[in-house]
Parts: sequence; structure tokens; C-alpha cells
Amino acid sequence: MTKEFAEQDAFMRRALELARQNVEDGGWPFSAVIVQDGEIISEGVNGVDRNYDPSDHAEMVAIRNATQKLKSTDLSGATMYVVGVPCPMCATCAILAKLDTIVYAVSVEAKDEALSSLPLTDGLYNLVSDGYGRKAITYKHLKEHESEGVSVFSNWNSDRG
Repeated sequence: MTKEFAEQDAFMRRALELARQNVEDGGWPFSAVIVQDGEIISEGVNGVDRNYDPSDHAEMVAIRNATQKLKSTDLSGATMYVVGVPCPMCATCAILAKLDTIVYAVSVEAKDEALSSLPLTDGLYNLVSDGYGRKAITYKHLKEHESEGVSVFSNWNSDRG
């Protein structure tokens, strides 16, 4: 295992842990971890239901926390780790914050299948951009974590009835 993969693996595991914890706390199974220079600078979890705010997505929270911590809206050089590919709103915010890379465990299609109690997002991405905004940001799929991420999503989805 290379050092780079070991770091990515650890940061993704942290994102999955935060998502599971948020579900245990009554939230949705989404989390984000922002890393710069090999260190976690920010984390966020989804608070949509808890805060009655449809924009309170984990990615938005993590970006807001990171920019406030750094006192800058420029997150160039940072990487965000998430369980599932960010929605168009969150991807737009990531682009505006100049994040370099988003590393995710679960593809859009697998996310939509696992989260059948939520509106499908695949078509929404294609309404706002080609390839989920790939022209402005690099995505990296850690497929090794997809089944674990799908499990987090599916468990939450089945608990919603």
C-alpha cells in the first residue's frame, strides 16, 4: 500500500465514520472531510432535517468551516472526501472554493439506488453540467469503499421506512 493510498484510505474511513455517526444521531448519511497538506482542516455532516435547511449539506458545512478557519474563500490545494458524489449545489460550491479534488466512495448511480427514499439526483447533475462538473474539478472514485458507503446509505434508507 502506497503512502498516498494509505492517507486517502484513512480520510475516507473518517468520512464514513462521520456519516454513520450522523445517522446514529438522527441525521442523514452524508459527511465531508477537507484535507490540506495531509491534515484534516474541516469536517461536516448533513443537517438538513435537524436544522430545517435544505442547503445544510455536509459538503457545504465542511467548506464553510474550512473557509472560516483559513479566513479565505480559496481552498486551492485542498481535497474533500465524501461518501457519495456531491449534489450539483455542493459541487458548485466546491468549484467556487477552488477545491482541487473530490474523493468519493459511492457513484451517483449506486447512491440513487441505495437512497430510494430521496429524489433521484442523476438527472439533476446533467441539467447543470456535463460530467458532474469535471471540467472544473478532478474526481477520484475510491471503489474499494463503495460497498461500505452503499451500506451506510442503504441502512439509513431502510430505517426511513
